[in-house]
Amino acid sequence: MAKGRSSVWRRWIRRGFVVGGVLLVTAWGLLEVGIRSVELPEGLGEVHETVRLLDRGGGVISESGKAEARSWRSVKLAEVDGWVIRATLAAEDRRFYQHSGVDVVALGGSLWRNVTSGRVVSGASTITQQLIKLHAGGSQRGWKEKVVENLAALKLERKWGKQRILEAYLNRIDYGNRLRGIEAAAQGYFAKAAADLEPMEAVFLAGLPQAPSRYNPWTHPEAAASRYRQVLRYLEMEDAEVPSLADRGRSQLAPHFSRHVLGRAYGAEIRSTLDSDLQAEVLRIVEKHTTRLRPSGVSQIAVVVLDHRTGKVKAWCGSSDWEGKGGQIDGVITARSSGSTLKPFLYLRAIDEGLLTAASLVPDTPDAIRAEYADYDPRNYDERFWGPVRVREALANSLNIPAVHVLAQVGARDFHRFLSRSGIPLKRGLDEYGAGMILGNGEVRLLDLTAGFGAFANGGVYVAPRFREADPVRHIAISGKGAAAVLTDILSDNDARLKTFGLRSPLAFEGVRVPCKTGTSSGFHDAWTVGATGRHVVGVWVGNFDGRAMDEVASVTGPAPVWREIIDLLLPEDGGVMIDPADAGLVSVEICTLSGLLGCPESPGKLVEWFLPGSEPTEEASGFFRNGKIVLPAEYALWCKSGHNYLAAEVSAGGELKIIQPMDGSVFLLDADLPAERQEIEFIAVGGEEVRWEIDGEEFGGGFWRLSPGRYHVKATLTERVVESVFEVK
Repeated sequence: MAKGRSSVWRRWIRRGFVVGGVLLVTAWGLLEVGIRSVELPEGLGEVHETVRLLDRGGGVISESGKAEARSWRSVKLAEVDGWVIRATLAAEDRRFYQHSGVDVVALGGSLWRNVTSGRVVSGASTITQQLIKLHAGGSQRGWKEKVVENLAALKLERKWGKQRILEAYLNRIDYGNRLRGIEAAAQGYFAKAAADLEPMEAVFLAGLPQAPSRYNPWTHPEAAASRYRQVLRYLEMEDAEVPSLADRGRSQLAPHFSRHVLGRAYGAEIRSTLDSDLQAEVLRIVEKHTTRLRPSGVSQIAVVVLDHRTGKVKAWCGSSDWEGKGGQIDGVITARSSGSTLKPFLYLRAIDEGLLTAASLVPDTPDAIRAEYADYDPRNYDERFWGPVRVREALANSLNIPAVHVLAQVGARDFHRFLSRSGIPLKRGLDEYGAGMILGNGEVRLLDLTAGFGAFANGGVYVAPRFREADPVRHIAISGKGAAAVLTDILSDNDARLKTFGLRSPLAFEGVRVPCKTGTSSGFHDAWTVGATGRHVVGVWVGNFDGRAMDEVASVTGPAPVWREIIDLLLPEDGGVMIDPADAGLVSVEICTLSGLLGCPESPGKLVEWFLPGSEPTEEASGFFRNGKIVLPAEYALWCKSGHNYLAAEVSAGGELKIIQPMDGSVFLLDADLPAERQEIEFIAVGGEEVRWEIDGEEFGGGFWRLSPGRYHVKATLTERVVESVFEVK
C-alpha cells in the first residue's frame, strides 16, 4: 500500500516537472516574442540641446530654452566625474550592473505593494526602464504600460549595453528647474562642467531626479538637503555639509543681448563678443544712476558699448531692470527721438563735401533760415541767439539754427541717405520729417547711433555691430580721414562748448581727446550721450518706455554722468582718440576767433584751426573791423538790432540795398492771446541811410508796423536803387 502511494507521488512529480518545463518554455517563448515584437521609442538616446550663448571668454551667459528645458546639454560618459555615476546608481538603481533591464528582486516587492493596494503605487523602475519611460512620454502607469516598459527595457539592454544606456540616461534625466542632463545640472547648480564636480556636489545632484519639484534646492532647500543625506546613507558615507550652490543670477547678466542673439539660428553654441566683466560693471553703474534719477521721473536707462574698430558689442543693457515693469523692452534697439545727436553727421558731410570748414561762419540769428524754411522757428536750449559763430562753436554748443542752416546747404534728401549709409536708418521717410529731422524729429536706435558715432574715432570708417566672434567685419568709409579728424577734434574741444556746457560738465576731459555728443528731445522725453575712447564707443539713453516726460532731465544731467563713469572705466586701457594731422592730410592755419578768417591785429583772439587742403582761408579778417567796432555782413542786421548783440556789432552801411525785414516770402502769424498793439514788426533794410518805404503803393515812414491779416507788397528806395518784397500775415 505504501509502495503504491509512493509510485503515484513520483508520477505526479514527473508530470509536474513536465508541465512546469512546458510552462517555463512557453513563458520564455512568450517573453522572447514580446521582447522581439515590442517597439522601442523613436529617437531613443537623442538629446535636443538648447542653444548656449557664451561670452567672449567662453563663459556661459544664457541659453535659448525649449518646451522641454531651459538648458539641455549632452556629455560623453567618459567625461562625467566617477562620483556622479556611483551616486546615481546608489540613488536610482543599485543592481544596475546585475540585472538585464528589469530588477526582479525589486520588482517582486513592487508587485506585492501594487497587489495589496489594488493599483500601481511602486514601479521599482531600473535606469533602463526610466530611460524608456522618458522617451515614451505620457503619464499613464497602468499594468499594460508597465509590461510594455519592461519588455522594452529587456530589449534595449540586449541592443545597447550598460554604458550606452547609462550615458543616455544621464543626458536625458530631469534635475529640476528645467535643467536636463547632468551637464546642464552641473552648470546650472554649481557653474561647472560635470567632469569637474566635487564628490559631494555629485551626490547632491544624484538625489534630485527622484522628485525634481519636491527637491528643488532653490525653492525647497530643506527637502533637497534631506534627500542629499539619504543618498549619503545609500553610499554608506558619513553625513556631510550640503554643498553651496552657484549664483543663479548669471542668466540675467545680459538678457536683452541674449534674446537678440539667440533669436537668430546660429547653431548649438555661440561664442559672442560680450565682455562679461564690463557688462557687470555697466549693470552696476546703471543701477546706481537709476536710483539717482528716479525722483526726477526717470524709470529706464539703456547702454551699449562697442569696439569701434571691429564692431564687437562688448556690453548691452536694454533697461534698468529686466524683471521690473516694462523692463523687457530693449532700449538699445527701440527707436526714440534723436534730439541733437545727428548734428555731427551733418557737419561731417558738409566738411567732407567741401561746403564748410571748422572755421566757417554760420548764422545763429532769428531770420537765418526763413528763406529756406519760412514756417520753421527753432530756438536754442538757452533761448539765446549768438549771431555769427564758427562751425566749431556751433557744433560743440549744439546750436539749432546753424544746424538747420547747414542742412539747407547739404540738402535734406542727401543727408537722409547719408544717415542710412552711416548705419543710422531713420524710422520714416524724409517727407515726414522736414527740417526737424536734424533737431530730434528723426527716431534712431541707440545701437545704430553708437555704431555710427564710432566712425568719428575710426578715421571716417563705419563698422557694423557684431554679436558673435565669428561674424565678419563689415565696414563702410562714410568720409575721408581728414573730415573725421576735424569732427573728432571739435567734439573733444571743451573750450569750444563753453557757451552751453561750461567748464566742468561730465563731457570735460583734461589731456585726453574724447569726442562726444549729447541730445535732449523736445519735452524732455529722451536724453542721450554718446562718445568714444581710443578703442570703444559708448552710447547711453535715458527716459521712459511709456513715453512719459522726465522732470526736465537733460542730457548733461541724465545720461552724461552714466556715460562718463563708463568712459572712465575704459580710458586707462584705451586712452583717448589719437589724431595725426599729417596722416589725416590736414593743414593748420592761425585764424581769427571772430570771423574764421586769417588773423589780423584787430582780431579779439586767434587760434590754430585744421583744414582739408585747399579749404583754408586766404583772406584776412580786417574787413570785420572798422574804427574799433565789429562790422558784420548784411545777413546779421536783424540780430545786430536785437538785445542778443553781445558784440555791439554794426552792419556795413555800404553795398547792395537789401530788405532784411519783412523778407520776401515771409509769413507772420497773429497770436490770438496777445494785444494787437504788441504784434508789430520793424521794417529794416541795409545798404544805406534814408531809405524810403512803401506798402501796397502807399508811403510808410519806416520803423514799426502793426500786423494785420493780408498779403502785402513792400518797396524800399534809396536814391535810384529799389528793392521789393512780398509778405503775408495770417
